[in-house]
Amino acid sequence: MKIIPISKELHRDWCYIGLPHYLHTQNDAIAPIVMAEISKLIVTNPIIFLDQDQLGLFSLQGLVPGRNIMIDKSGKWLGNYVPARYRSLPFILATDTGGKIGDDKLLCFISDLNCVAKEFKENSTKIFNDKAELSEDMSRVMKFLQSIDQNEQLTKKALLSIKNADILEDWTISLKLSDGEKKFSGLKKVNIEKLKSLPGKALEELNKTGALDICFASHFSLTNIEKLRNLVISQSVEKDKNQPESSIETLRDKTIKKQKEAKKEEMDNLVRNLLLDDEI
Repeated sequence: MKIIPISKELHRDWCYIGLPHYLHTQNDAIAPIVMAEISKLIVTNPIIFLDQDQLGLFSLQGLVPGRNIMIDKSGKWLGNYVPARYRSLPFILATDTGGKIGDDKLLCFISDLNCVAKEFKENSTKIFNDKAELSEDMSRVMKFLQSIDQNEQLTKKALLSIKNADILEDWTISLKLSDGEKKFSGLKKVNIEKLKSLPGKALEELNKTGALDICFASHFSLTNIEKLRNLVISQSVEKDKNQPESSIETLRDKTIKKQKEAKKEEMDNLVRNLLLDDEI
């Protein structure tokens, strides 16, 4: 992923287009989120935690590692809410790794997404206006990115208080597929009993940082796991439909087969019982 800082000197006449699809997220089983998004995600996706270098807050969008089931084969988003970090693309705020401007973040674009160029034929938006200032549309994008960045700092503080409270537990998802059982480990969720048994001072600290809202939102959002399972099933059925009929056993065939097996077992048991009755 190549990140390019935007400059007036190099990109004054450049323009951009919106993302045509989300295929670039197809391997994202999780997506990083911030506190401001939990009110939307609580009804769409499980909100979970990962503890790597530091504790992070994520939206679960797949039941096996490396697969995002929130998009269809054309890259269209299937849910009602797209995470903010996806919606801001191809633009991001990034720290200057050269260290020339301290901790300030630069407006950049991801060139791999092919949404920013010197010239597009149609439906494109200028990055800069005639005065070499950010265009009106680009200014709105910049404000959106800044709001994400500001909320990320608040989210980090809340997550630190959650980590200090020691109320998270490991969570592994198991999914039985046609090619065997798949497990998604390394996830964490709130141990609600631990949370409820915390002393008042600890609960107050969680509440001050907004962490308490995150904890309860995450706990209740886990019911959305059923929505993800249903997506897996529907995508699996759709995949079967696209295969040659001779190469698959249809759901109807499987059902009839199971019914026949059940009837045979029932008949075998009946015969066995009659034989036993005769022997008595």
